[in-house]
Amino acid sequence: MERTLYIEGIHLLNPPHYSIYVGGTEKIRIENITSFSCEGWSDGIDIMSSRDVTVQDCFLRTSDDCIAVYGRRWDYNGDTRNVRVTGCTLWADVAHPTNMGTHGDYEHEGNILEDICFEDLDILEHREHQADYLGCMAINAGDKNTVRNIRYENIRIEPFVHGKILDIQVKCNPAPGKRIEHIILKDIDYMGQGEVRSCVRGYSEEYQVADVKIENLSIRGRRAESLEEAGIDVGPFAENVRIC
Repeated sequence: MERTLYIEGIHLLNPPHYSIYVGGTEKIRIENITSFSCEGWSDGIDIMSSRDVTVQDCFLRTSDDCIAVYGRRWDYNGDTRNVRVTGCTLWADVAHPTNMGTHGDYEHEGNILEDICFEDLDILEHREHQADYLGCMAINAGDKNTVRNIRYENIRIEPFVHGKILDIQVKCNPAPGKRIEHIILKDIDYMGQGEVRSCVRGYSEEYQVADVKIENLSIRGRRAESLEEAGIDVGPFAENVRIC
């Protein structure tokens, strides 16, 4: 009989590294976690080489990424599938409120990260000045990873100090990711000012981004009708990026 592991109702103050890291795990539910961190690399919840993971109703104010989804990392290796993050409030001092794709099995064929959903989130801050680490919603495929079938829905973004709303890029870390594809962003609302322009970009003819659909993106109370109005730059090696 398959069982689900529950982690719930825990409150963490200044953990020395990740608040919770999930590695090589199946069927886990993390609920009602509160974390405040200030040390370097003190992420909130990092999910590595795992599947069937739910994160719900958490408040994370972290010095680094609030929630990150990876393939191979540390002693864990394998694909990551079926992750759902819902009803959370995220406040990142630096780096990303949400991030995925950076780490994988680059020494071999990489990993697949797929069927991942972020929904009903409040993002309170994004304060990052390193150009390669911007993005409230960041999909940065590296390490030969393939990232696909990703959905962001009903995301409310408060004014932030410095950053991007969206960053979808294939990057080299230390090997380039293979591909990012089938991405849906729906009902995204941002009320701030002065954001860095968002970006969708592949790495090369071989390592591309494909099929990104943005539906009902509102910036400062106005629905964006074009990529230009949305402040999204589409770079080379990215195809079928559209807003509606």
